Amino acid sequence: MAYRLRIEAPDVIHSPGDSMKVTEARFEQPTARYLWLYVLIVWVGLNLRPSIAAVGPLLDRIQEELSVSYATASLLTTLPFVAMGLACFQGMQLIRRWNRHRIVMGSLTLIGLASLVRLLGESFTLLAVSALVIGAGIALIQALMPALIKVTLPNTVETATGLYIGAIIGGGALASGMAPWFASMGGWRLGLAGWAVLVPVALLLWYRHGGQMLTPVPRERSSRATPLSHIPRAWTLALFFGFGTAGYACVMAWLPPYYLALGWSAGDAGLLLGYVTLLQVISSVGAPFLVRYSLDRRRALYLTVGMSLVGFVGLCLKPDGVAFAMLWGTLLGLGIGALFSLSVLVPMDHHRDPARVGDLAAFVQGYGYLVAAAATLLSGIARDMLSSFTTAWVALAVLFAAMLVMSWRFDPYYYPRHID
Repeated sequence: MAYRLRIEAPDVIHSPGDSMKVTEARFEQPTARYLWLYVLIVWVGLNLRPSIAAVGPLLDRIQEELSVSYATASLLTTLPFVAMGLACFQGMQLIRRWNRHRIVMGSLTLIGLASLVRLLGESFTLLAVSALVIGAGIALIQALMPALIKVTLPNTVETATGLYIGAIIGGGALASGMAPWFASMGGWRLGLAGWAVLVPVALLLWYRHGGQMLTPVPRERSSRATPLSHIPRAWTLALFFGFGTAGYACVMAWLPPYYLALGWSAGDAGLLLGYVTLLQVISSVGAPFLVRYSLDRRRALYLTVGMSLVGFVGLCLKPDGVAFAMLWGTLLGLGIGALFSLSVLVPMDHHRDPARVGDLAAFVQGYGYLVAAAATLLSGIARDMLSSFTTAWVALAVLFAAMLVMSWRFDPYYYPRHID
């Protein structure tokens, strides 16, 4: 398989080790090398959630041993999103100045080392610092990937994005399901730190095959580009991404404790979360594939946001009973998983310039993760004050109702006028 990408713009994002001037790039991608790119994207994505997702199933043990409140314990989920938001703002600046191969290798190393440090988690402060470092490493990779996917795999953006997001959520599913198993062998510290085992494989794969994704990203009309902070559509996309990520983060953090408080066993609550995250993996991979022939993603957004909304309302009104729990879990799993992929894909649809897409992705994810962090922290505070998670589910239902209205505005016919 071979195709040609002609770059006419004179201004190119570059970094030490990258080519400074590109007039034409030709990607010769035999089947084996083409498939290795997918393997690479998937394995890197697998490392971007386990260190966060493992916290939820172990939260009660961490609280008991370290004597911290729900609000304080929620920082282990909140702080990575704060770091991800803040680091995204600097991500594209670093990408222009530094070798992108080293950025990815360094970010993966940060994630692995910060996870291992949790084996020494005798204080909550150490766990909090590790959460910040993990979030920063994740953010740098996530700032890179949308632009790299768009320029390296321009003919299969939807498929590659679906696999990438599916791998991210799959890593979270793996961690939430197996963290208690790790903990049974070596305590909750091993349950949090054991996910460092994924990093060496990702480092090896990136070292051997990452060069195929390091083609300089062309920048068109960079001198005339309007700052994204001055563009209303960029803020709309950021809020949309943030609200959806808040739903994902709160489900991962609070669904097991919610059902534990209702009298479920830890094993049953963990199985429910595992079922939800499995559905998230399936829908996150499938949704981009199903919408690949249409640039208008609105019907898919209505469906996925609507399913999630019904799921949150169900948790508020009728949480008891295995059948209802499975119903709400099914809606949340399919809805939030597909929505995560679509909320990454829609900003990529807004511009044909891969570099502008990278800037927009960093902006959207930066502010979006800060919104998600605030939502997770506030839900923990509400749990401490009211002794109930119901307030969090009600608030998320309101946010997802707002997302239904926002989805109506994502008409691709008007994209060129929204993002200059």
